[in-house]
Amino acid sequence: MAVFEYEVKKSSGELLKGKIEAESRKAAVSRLRELGYFPIKVEEISPILEGISDGAGKRKTFFWNRVRLKDRNIFLRQLANLFESGMVLSRALRTIMEQTPNPAMIKIVERVYEDVQKGSPLADALEKHPKVFPAMYCSMVRAGETGGMLDEVLWRIVSFSEQEEELRGKIISALVYPIFLLAVGSIAIFILVSFVFPKFVAVFEDFNAKLPLPTVVVMAFCTFMGNWWWLVLLIFVILGFSIYRFLQTTDGKKLMDTILLRIPVVGDLAQKYEIAKFARTFGTLMDNGVPVLTALRITGETLTNTVLREEVLKIHDSVKEGDSISDSMKRCVHFPPIVVSMFAVGEEGGRIGVIAKRVADAYDVEVDRAVKTLVTLFEPILIIIMGVIIGFLVIAMLLPMLTLSSAIGA
Repeated sequence: MAVFEYEVKKSSGELLKGKIEAESRKAAVSRLRELGYFPIKVEEISPILEGISDGAGKRKTFFWNRVRLKDRNIFLRQLANLFESGMVLSRALRTIMEQTPNPAMIKIVERVYEDVQKGSPLADALEKHPKVFPAMYCSMVRAGETGGMLDEVLWRIVSFSEQEEELRGKIISALVYPIFLLAVGSIAIFILVSFVFPKFVAVFEDFNAKLPLPTVVVMAFCTFMGNWWWLVLLIFVILGFSIYRFLQTTDGKKLMDTILLRIPVVGDLAQKYEIAKFARTFGTLMDNGVPVLTALRITGETLTNTVLREEVLKIHDSVKEGDSISDSMKRCVHFPPIVVSMFAVGEEGGRIGVIAKRVADAYDVEVDRAVKTLVTLFEPILIIIMGVIIGFLVIAMLLPMLTLSSAIGA
């Protein structure tokens, strides 16, 4: 299918510009007329600029044209507002499509709109875009459509997704400075040993004097880096790419997630983040009438850590066989006793959804504290390590200068 850029006139006389996907220009014009527009200009856009169709009706977009978490949340909030105000679902989707700035999101909303126009439930239309709308959202929307409370469910999804975005934003913003510091320090060390210090090495060799051991070691390293820096850089690139590809495999991701959970402080943060996500997702699904087994399966699939995901799926299997959720949690390694106890209380009182969300709120605070602790520890350690390395290199280069200057003065 091709993408066409159009300029149309509304019945009110207002001009409207946008993009539409169709098999041909004629089909694009017909679809625009069906939407109640008067086409003025319809031109095909080069597929190089818009991405390449993969033959299955899906379209690949470049990274700068992707759907971000923020784009999805804006769409959900707009849909909830318009639907709550009494606007028909199809009209609400068309309104959002006309004012969405992200081209990739426009295409998705357009397809959802077309499916709804053909009589498809909103949940089924959203399910066709799993990368943007997780299974959890689709299950909640389906429950809302069945129970006649879609507007309420949409607001719950908005609340959930915005809390998720806020938590993720806190973690990213806290780690930006340490990562920047590490990158700048590494680049500075690489430039010193590859391009600056090798020039000192040539000066020292001309004097043919006995040099201190630290200087000899640094000179040998700098000589090697001065000649083979490109090879070292190439090895790091290949090694980094190989590790990245390995981590994309099931075994690689599981190994990395296992190691991550065992690292002091970092493992504690990863565990608390996943438990918060598990509790909030599960609690939200339960409050929206999703069956327990379905809620556990969907919740397990939303977790990013493979180890905890497998534990949640084991809980699902145990509950399927007749065990309670809290008893199943006791057999898991990464669910703390307090979480197990709170879920047990929720099961006994028939308020497991409410209790799960309280667990999520508590662990959101714990994650915030863990991030601050990690940054507090990481920054000074990183500064000390970088300072020691750079200091050693500088002193190793200054020592022979002092020796040579005193020898010349004598």
